[in-house]
Amino acid sequence: MTRHPHHAPALAALALWLLATPTARADDLVDLELTLPLALAERSSTGTGAELAGYGYDVESGLIAGGEARLYARGFGRYLRIGVAVGAQHHAGPLLGLVDGHAFRTTVVDAGVAVRTLFPCMSNRDMRWHLAGVLAMSGVVADAGEGVGAIPNGPRYVERVRASESLDHGGLGWRLGVDLSVHLQSFVVGLALGVRQYFGLEGPVSRGLLTDVGLRLGGRIDFADGD
Repeated sequence: MTRHPHHAPALAALALWLLATPTARADDLVDLELTLPLALAERSSTGTGAELAGYGYDVESGLIAGGEARLYARGFGRYLRIGVAVGAQHHAGPLLGLVDGHAFRTTVVDAGVAVRTLFPCMSNRDMRWHLAGVLAMSGVVADAGEGVGAIPNGPRYVERVRASESLDHGGLGWRLGVDLSVHLQSFVVGLALGVRQYFGLEGPVSRGLLTDVGLRLGGRIDFADGD
């Protein structure tokens, strides 16, 4: 095997650079992420009936917002961390029910496992890039309203009132989410994708699907460091 002595200084310099870079040695050992997710979401439901199609009972799009906490406490290798995630989010019509009404005020509560990896070549002491995933159980409470774009005493008023009285439901299911985030010192900014599926526990609504794409904004608190 042919050796190239002139490559040795370059290899030595690379090794020293890696050893001198804090984020190249290890990710944080224990840290807490507190974020406010804000996303565009679409909720679809089965079992709502076809007679009120167009009022959002079957398909409803709009904003979803809430809060989430992730505590990363265990490491696997240098750059992989695992922890727990809990959060809650609310979805209600196009603008959280403030404009144009809503078909359902849907509140979801999640609890599960979060996994995060660090990209050491893209990171330094003040900026860190992370790819993370969340797998969680979801509990859902949905309070039916009189429909998106509905006018009081307007078209199908009686049917909409009956729907608001009969379509309230709860459900249990799962959530899968993935996000790419940059940590600027203690600040967190990320792009997130998620999907939830739940199954109704009571009432005519048998299944729901909630998908979202949006931002994670918040901060990180370090309790211990792997250095």
